[in-house]
Formats: sequence, C-alpha cells, structure tokens
Amino acid sequence: MAISDPFAKVTPAWIETHDLDNGADTIAIMSGVRIRRNIDGFAFPGRCEKSELYDLAALALGVIGHSDRWESFDFRMMDSLDGLSRNILLESRMITPVLAQGGPGRFLMHDADGEIACMINEEDHLSVSMTRPGVDLSYALDRAESLVESLDIKFMKDSVLGYLTANPSYVGTGVRSFVLLHLPALDALDEMPKICDSLARDWKRLSFYRLLSDKNNDCGSFFLISNRVTLAVTPEEITEEVADAAQSLASKELSARHKIRASRDVEIDDRLWRAWGILRHARKLSFNEAINMFSLVKLGSDMGILPHIYNREWKKMILGAQKHHLALASQGIIREQSEETRVRAARFRQFMEKKSSAASFESGLG
Repeated sequence: MAISDPFAKVTPAWIETHDLDNGADTIAIMSGVRIRRNIDGFAFPGRCEKSELYDLAALALGVIGHSDRWESFDFRMMDSLDGLSRNILLESRMITPVLAQGGPGRFLMHDADGEIACMINEEDHLSVSMTRPGVDLSYALDRAESLVESLDIKFMKDSVLGYLTANPSYVGTGVRSFVLLHLPALDALDEMPKICDSLARDWKRLSFYRLLSDKNNDCGSFFLISNRVTLAVTPEEITEEVADAAQSLASKELSARHKIRASRDVEIDDRLWRAWGILRHARKLSFNEAINMFSLVKLGSDMGILPHIYNREWKKMILGAQKHHLALASQGIIREQSEETRVRAARFRQFMEKKSSAASFESGLG
C-alpha cells in the first residue's frame, strides 16, 4: 500500500547538491548536527510513565508553537503513521530506529525543505537535527542552535557537566556533528586500514567507521566521521574538528583517484566497467550488490572513465535502492525478497540504459 500521508514523502535536503560535481563535492555526501536537550523537572523518556510522555509532548509542542522560528514546520505522532511511512523516514535518515518504533508521546517535526527534523521523546525529550549536502557544519550548527535557543523553556543543565542527556556520551554540549563520505578510491587501493590507524592516532576525539557494513560483508565505500567527545569542548570546536578531518579525508581520496587515473590499472578499469555492466543488465540485485556496484560506477564517473553521473541523481538512486523506497515507488507491491531484488534490478537497468544512451561510449573504451 502506498503512503497516503505526504508528511513522510519529504525529500531530505542532503540529496540536493546543485550539481557541484567536482573535487571534494562528490566525496562528502552529507553533513549534519544533532542537538539533544531535556526539559528540566521531568525524567528521561525511558523512565517516564505513559501519561508523563504525553504531558512532555504537549509541553514541547506548545513551546515550539510559540516560537516564530518554527512556523514552517509540520508534525505527526509516530503512532499515527503506518509502517511504510516510518520506514521511509528511517531510510531517509530523518528519524532513528528508536523513534521509528513509535510509542506514547513520540512525535516528529520537520520542515518542508527536509533540512530540519525534531524528534520528541526519543531517547531525550528533544533531539533537533540539521542536515546539509557536502561539508556545511558551521551553517548546520548555527541553524540548529538558533532553533533550540528560541524555545522559552528551561533545560536540564549541571553547572559542571553541562547539558544532561539520557545517553552519557552526549553529556556536556549535547551536540553530535558528523560527515558522511564516499571513499571508493582509497578502498580500491586498500588504503583504508592505514587511514583508520592514522585517524585513531591524530584525531583522538573523533569516531570513524564504515557505514552499511556488518561482520559478513561491506556495502559500498561509505564512511561516517563524527565527534565522540562532548565534555569540555564547545560546539564550535566540535564542528571545526569534524570538518577539518572530513576535508583531510576528502583530500586523501582525491589523491587516490589521481593515482588510479595516472596508472590506468587494467584491473581497476575492469572492475569499474564490470560494475557498469552488472547494473546495466542484471535481472536480480540485492541491496548490498547494487550499492557496491554503484559505488564503483560513481568512482569511474568522477574520474572520467565511465559516462557522467550527476551527484544528485546518484544520491537519489542510493536512497531509492532501499527496500521501503522501492516499495513506495512500486506502489507497495513488494511482499517477498525475490520481488525486491527484481524491482531493484529493473530500476538500475532503466537508469543505466538512460545514461548509456546519453553518453558517447566510444570515448570511455580507450
């Protein structure tokens, strides 16, 4: 069944790139800031009774409603949304798995542009996030802080520790800053273990790990860098350090791409063209295989080896390849795993065929 509530159909702002398809703009997929706050006088949501959670939600929504900086926002109680709607929001990175479960007093607010999301009664009373394409952490922090500071309410705060949060790892500023990076050249040259060791040594206050990965397999070359220290540091210092580390990684990725382009290693060329061929002709694609192949295709595109793929359309395809976005696009007809893999393969075939038709293939065969 298709989504009937347009609330869940908002396109996340990190998809928009204004087609800045050069240099580091193709490497940093998105960046963002999340600020967690708890209202003074109440227990954390995990310790509240059902009636208290509804009271908290009513108080939070009331305070937000009195701020002129929140006028363009819409909101829904999570329990009023169907399962597909919640999963669409989860896959779009607008909510966390905790909020997606629903429950008493749990709400989501977001703006029409898909930049700002505010979760109410997730792990904390309020969790305000701002996401942007590329590395734009200073703007994200300023915007998120201005929204939180506009609320006329007292938050839990210790004179020594700072803001108090349900998860001790957020105590202090309550700010988590992050950048999601696409690093396929470093992966292809098997340089990521060395990069990880270097980050652990030189950026001790940061966390860096592969996204979309489990102990059995990796999915694409997506890496998330974020702060893991929130005590005795300012929000500005947090965002500056994360941004600097992200720019350093992007520079290393660009160097790796130059190295690949200069060597024209036939093995890597073959991997890139095989990835193109699989996506162009496969009749069944798992999510992992599709993302792995599309990651290589984007690398080949960025280096001028494969036909050009714009950053925005690449990100839209990544988002749309997820199970529930496929279900939405196909009017909810996916009920079995075999249907999901066929629908995903058909989506990529159509996209690659369009790209093949628009490109001068002979120029890439060298």
